[in-house]
Amino acid sequence: MFVACDEALLDGGPPAASGEPRVVAVGGEQLLAQLGSLFDTSLRVRVLDAEGRPIRSAVVRYTLLAGSGAFSSDSTLTDDQGFTEVTFRPALAGMAIIEARSERPGGVGRVQFTIQVLSDPAEAAAMTRVSGDNQSGAAGSELPLPLVVRVDSPDGFPVGGHTVTFTLEQSQGASAAVMVAPDGPSAGEVTVNTDGGGMARAYLRLGTAPGPHSVTARTLIGPVGAQTTASQTFNATATALGPAQLIIVAGNNQTAIIDTLHQPGSPDFQGRDPNPFVVQAMDEFGNPVSGVAVTWLISDGGGFLTASTSFTDGNGLAQSRLLAVTEGRNAAVAIATGTNGVEFVVTGQVLAPPTEEGGGDGGG
Repeated sequence: MFVACDEALLDGGPPAASGEPRVVAVGGEQLLAQLGSLFDTSLRVRVLDAEGRPIRSAVVRYTLLAGSGAFSSDSTLTDDQGFTEVTFRPALAGMAIIEARSERPGGVGRVQFTIQVLSDPAEAAAMTRVSGDNQSGAAGSELPLPLVVRVDSPDGFPVGGHTVTFTLEQSQGASAAVMVAPDGPSAGEVTVNTDGGGMARAYLRLGTAPGPHSVTARTLIGPVGAQTTASQTFNATATALGPAQLIIVAGNNQTAIIDTLHQPGSPDFQGRDPNPFVVQAMDEFGNPVSGVAVTWLISDGGGFLTASTSFTDGNGLAQSRLLAVTEGRNAAVAIATGTNGVEFVVTGQVLAPPTEEGGGDGGG
């Protein structure tokens, strides 16, 4: 650190000089600095007289004309070769303009330094969502792509080693979690550091029920002492797995009446066809699966099916009917890929003719 003092206090005093002094920037007037740097910016000047001879013990004073920062000293003295320097520590990014001036009996000499101050490369100024949003996957599975954010400095450069927290905000069913690595330890919240490219990533395992999921990434941005929280939210959708089983909902073990005595549509007709056969497709977590193709086949007896293939609806339900059953045992099976088939049994019962009542010989 250089400390200013009055020239009269120096032994021998300053050399004789005439005319206006010249203050020359040593190393250039256009400089570059960076916030957060371990090294302050050095401002080195040389004071010369009108004939170009160095002036010893000349006082050089420093004034900040624009920008913000602090000097190691407000003034310094030149050495016997006319050199002196001060260091400057910027406080804000942007442009700093500094004047170094020296006054002599013959006039005033000055020079201006223009310093372009870059932001602290370790300061996070923004977090953006890079990839992984709006994915979908089977319930209970891990999404194929990580959830990725990028943290940048005020100058737009990636910030490495910055902390980002990923929190599971919304899920369906059980077992949903975020992870720092595929198939790694999971929790409702994980904290990771950005890599050299400013990227932070986490992985999402969907819950066991279909529906919306969301994860929010949060980090602190801004200069120390004035930080705020930035966040980015990722949305995902869990869909039902392929069917693991078909379940009979309705229509098994029925009795159908076969009326051969009356014409269909007549007031006396008592024939009754079976009610619809209804199945539900379920995944391994018990969730209904829509859009499953169910094949229907007659496995015993007779009759015909109203649908040989039907598709499950939003509740996982599909149906068909067996008409024109025959007397005795009738059966139909429902089959879907990846499941065991289920069987519906209908007993066909022929309507018997009425028995005559009364009778006898009526003798006397």
